[in-house]
Amino acid sequence: MEYCKVIIVGGGVAGLGAAKTLGPNVNYLLIEAQDYLGGRILTIDAAENVAVDVGAQFIHGKEKNILYEICEQLSCISDDSNNIENGVLVILSDGTKLDPEIMQKARLVWEDIVEEAQAKFGDTTIPAHYSLADYLQKHLKERLLSSLSCSDNIIDGLIDYFNSSELIENGCLSLSDLSLIGKVYNFQSYIYACLYYSEYGSFEYLDGEDEYEFKNGGYRPFISYMKSFIPDDNRIRLNSEVIRVKYLEDSHQLLVHIRHHNKTNEEKISTILCDHMIWTSSLGYLKENFSSIFSNEIELIEQKQTAINNLGFDTINKIAMVYEKSFWPEENHLIILLHTQKQKLLALVESLKALLNTKETDIQTIIEAIHMYEALSSTEVPVLICWFGGPAALLLENLSEKVIGQICHEVLCSYLNISSELNQPKHVLKSEWYKNRFVRGSYSYCSTKSRTKDREQLRTGYAPDGIPRIQFAGEATHAKFYATVHGALESGIREGTELLSIINK
Repeated sequence: MEYCKVIIVGGGVAGLGAAKTLGPNVNYLLIEAQDYLGGRILTIDAAENVAVDVGAQFIHGKEKNILYEICEQLSCISDDSNNIENGVLVILSDGTKLDPEIMQKARLVWEDIVEEAQAKFGDTTIPAHYSLADYLQKHLKERLLSSLSCSDNIIDGLIDYFNSSELIENGCLSLSDLSLIGKVYNFQSYIYACLYYSEYGSFEYLDGEDEYEFKNGGYRPFISYMKSFIPDDNRIRLNSEVIRVKYLEDSHQLLVHIRHHNKTNEEKISTILCDHMIWTSSLGYLKENFSSIFSNEIELIEQKQTAINNLGFDTINKIAMVYEKSFWPEENHLIILLHTQKQKLLALVESLKALLNTKETDIQTIIEAIHMYEALSSTEVPVLICWFGGPAALLLENLSEKVIGQICHEVLCSYLNISSELNQPKHVLKSEWYKNRFVRGSYSYCSTKSRTKDREQLRTGYAPDGIPRIQFAGEATHAKFYATVHGALESGIREGTELLSIINK
């Protein structure tokens, strides 16, 4: 039977960080279920000279950020990062541009409510299940009405936009799932003032700009850099899924069952013995597979199952549309749509159903979720990115790229009052992070069921003989930087460092 000292499960950033930390002198294998390294980082060539990150896209913060330091050395960070404060266009349903001063005031109201929410951390008088939706319902509309001289339609449009932004930023299905106690949500304030709000008492924001963008090529140079520390390709097993792990008391080893896939969909099961394992899969994958993979380890299941269930993990997706030429104002790097006329929105839904020759009722949910188009700054080729959170992020996975691209294109042209036929996208690319059964979503968040000790329990190693045999890494295990790439990287380094200390004793 094959043997290696260490098995690293998952070839995402956490797994690559662990491999780099262990170094070439430790006998390890990196087992990855998919056919590429990077996990929730995936850079795809959408067209010639157009690389799109369909997963993670930004670097959050600069100071003491090992991810930023590496990417700066690789010279892959864009010089234009976060240079969009003055390039925002906000449009109402009838094509009218919203006065920037009104949007500024609305943003300030929002930030005031965020600060109030921050102050609620540790407030034992608030129910543990109190959600962000509860807080917003109580405060937001009343405050906006008293601060802005706007119609109710504009106020409602602003609220819809802010809510949509929060779904995307936090990766949750509903703001009713997002805990107010333990969570400050990440409003997309980089759009205006490069501000950032983080988890109450736990998430730590790193100094510097909130979101640094990449040059054309996205995260690809970083993944190539991390892979370069793996001595040879024989240390990597792609298309290989760990399906069962059992601790053997007699030998103090782990018996690992692996299902291998190939291009003809043939499957082969192999077994490997190892002394240690670093598990780095997504929380979404653990939610679906943890109890079956570790079915023989009752103590491990009891140790972690509650934390896995409690922590939130849902889906955001994005659509990339590549155009022959831009038809939006070139000075606008970001276009925000406020749905201020419900009847016009419904009419647009019906016209799209007719255009697409479908009675699909989900189209309305998708259209209502479209609020923001981001012009990709990393290439001279005109590319628009449209983000989706909440139920729409799941629904769009059932549509073809052509159909969802047509929907996004038609909605934007309707708001800009221009012909959609003259400016059709030549390529459309969409992500499908929930449909990917090895990921099942985007990143973790604090749900209304979450407890402060859940992440600690998730990352605690399993030591059936007093020695950690199975360690856990990944963004969801990080106490301060979860939901970020640098959090995933640090978690892999953390577990690799701990394992080295165990091996070298």
